[in-house]
Amino acid sequence: MDAIVFSLNAVMPIILVTALGFYLRQRNYLSDTFLAEGNRFCFKYGFCAMMFTTAYKIDNIGAINWKVVAFAVAIILFLSIIGFIYVIFFVKDDAKKGVIHQAFYRSNYATIGLPLALNLGGHDAFATAALISAFSVPLYNVLGVISLTVFVSENRKNKYLPYIIIANILTNPLIIGTAAGMFCVLIRPLFGGWRLATGELKFVYQALDSVGSIAPWLSLIILGGQFRFSSVKRLLPYIIQGVIAKNFLAPIIAIIIFCFVPSLLGLRPFASHECAALFALFITPLAVATIAMTEIMNGDSELAGQILVWTVFVSAFTMLTFSAVLRMVGVL
Repeated sequence: MDAIVFSLNAVMPIILVTALGFYLRQRNYLSDTFLAEGNRFCFKYGFCAMMFTTAYKIDNIGAINWKVVAFAVAIILFLSIIGFIYVIFFVKDDAKKGVIHQAFYRSNYATIGLPLALNLGGHDAFATAALISAFSVPLYNVLGVISLTVFVSENRKNKYLPYIIIANILTNPLIIGTAAGMFCVLIRPLFGGWRLATGELKFVYQALDSVGSIAPWLSLIILGGQFRFSSVKRLLPYIIQGVIAKNFLAPIIAIIIFCFVPSLLGLRPFASHECAALFALFITPLAVATIAMTEIMNGDSELAGQILVWTVFVSAFTMLTFSAVLRMVGVL
């Protein structure tokens, strides 16, 4: 019952806020202009502020558990390679390739993964998860920019494609926010450990934190406003591919790797709180920021929204099932 209640508490807020957006759009309280401009706001400012505050919360570089970070990054890259190969051979529509590709590796770690890790492994798991997020989120966005760039047919013909990719990465607001937060962590010792969050200028941090906290929930309202049940039938084959990749393939591969590979390499097995943090990274549904990024970069944002909604629904089952099994075998 505890697992069921937690799963409902983790997933239902996302579903209800998305449903609110759908209701408001049907009642004409939200216009198409608001939805488009809201998406741009979330992508350029809201998620940028959220990434900054997430990275800024790291105590210091010396506190980083590099082993767990390395495994998290390695698994994300491995899933990205699998997804890259898959969409090249099995997804014909260029606008949909980048969306399906992201379903293989990108998760909603900030909104669902962190509280899930806390519930499964306590404060040690939460601290580990927060650390992982400072590295996984910028990696998600670098890979997202690459996939949404290289799969666009006109870009593939451009001899300046490598420069376009680099420019898109360097100007991505989510990456800028993370880089700024990590830079502040690096220089913190030079200022005697002074923190923006508790110093004389804490109002600046509070403002950034407030703007960042708006982004995921406003994005869900916008997602609900853009959601069309009439699109499900047309996009169903792609939705199924995205759901299978995100809700089943990714967590199964990740669990196999972090449970068995350390022993094969002669390394200390991961502690239960580390496993909880890694498990939460890959079991959660597609990231909300995917929709805003996809729309800004001319991908199929409608498909991204559909995959997000359906991975959220399915994750209510997979989070419960996978966590229960891992508890039974002593991993969590």
